[in-house]
Amino acid sequence: MKNTTILVAPDSYKGCLSSEEVGRAIERGIKSARADAEVIRFSASDGGEGFCECMRGIFGGDMVSREATYPDNTRGSASFLFCAASESAYIETASASGLTLVAPERRDILRATTLGTGELIKAAAELGAKRITIGLGGSATNDCGMGILHALGCRFYGAEGEELFPCGASLIKTKSADLSALKDLRGIKFKAACDVNNPLCGPDGAAFVFAPQKGADAGAVEALDKGARNFASVTGIDTETPGAGAAGGCGGALISLLGAEYESGAELLVNSRAFSEALQKCSAVFTGEGKTDLQTSHGKLVAVVAEKAKTFGKPVYVVSGAVEEHETLEASGVIACFAATPREMPLEEAFRRAPELVSAAAENAARSILN
Repeated sequence: MKNTTILVAPDSYKGCLSSEEVGRAIERGIKSARADAEVIRFSASDGGEGFCECMRGIFGGDMVSREATYPDNTRGSASFLFCAASESAYIETASASGLTLVAPERRDILRATTLGTGELIKAAAELGAKRITIGLGGSATNDCGMGILHALGCRFYGAEGEELFPCGASLIKTKSADLSALKDLRGIKFKAACDVNNPLCGPDGAAFVFAPQKGADAGAVEALDKGARNFASVTGIDTETPGAGAAGGCGGALISLLGAEYESGAELLVNSRAFSEALQKCSAVFTGEGKTDLQTSHGKLVAVVAEKAKTFGKPVYVVSGAVEEHETLEASGVIACFAATPREMPLEEAFRRAPELVSAAAENAARSILN
């Protein structure tokens, strides 16, 4: 292969390595296989962890830090991307409302709130952002965006007229809502970036599909689903809108109440000029994720990257933490998938050794095409 330029654009290995860390590990593996290889690396995100860094790599701008309310109602630092020249801001729910912000023993899905994400949206608006894109993914919450709305000035009341704290447990208690504060945001164009199309409620909704990953037991799942239906009926959220169930129901609030356009986070990356220019220059593409399985082909970043690379005639190699199924990706131009973790390796060891394992898998892949 005369052209030794490789484009590297992996997703994060959730709970293990960020997209940036995975990308660096893959680059080390490629360089080990061939020292003179040129690597063009993108931080990639479908809307979850690393979304702002991904957008900064494409659009530039500055990271802005603010104190925000974490999911367990403690306070801490969170950041968002602000591009002054274009009056645009990019916010990820994982920064202020993420699962990794709360220790496992403190996680309580019924009390978790998205207040912090709303505080970042408010801060971006105060800086003068006229376009705000919220990356939906990696949240610890299932409050249907109640916390976001509260931070933006909305208020919610129970049967006795008492004001409710914005969290999952309050969804079923909500009898009335004051959403008048949202009129102050009418001059802002919102987008919701994500990789899932789940509705708000039902067997494919936020509670049943995603809440168990955040610590919800069967009782909590039922309560959250019923609460979401009630909250939607009070506020006017469309429960069937694709993407309404994203980030614990935040998608529904953003789309129905803030008029947000729904967009694939991965599409924002692959449709950028910088990514297209890199595809024209490279000879192959390396991507990956924590686990490649049947869900990957349904709009996940790996599949979106592969489809884009296919339009440029570039072969794609996937380096993931684990590979359970990859045949469906072959139609997208994926040549081979490499699992970084041996099946018999304990998960704890795999997490601890993740960077070296990813590099080794990438080196194996690179040797097959560069030498």
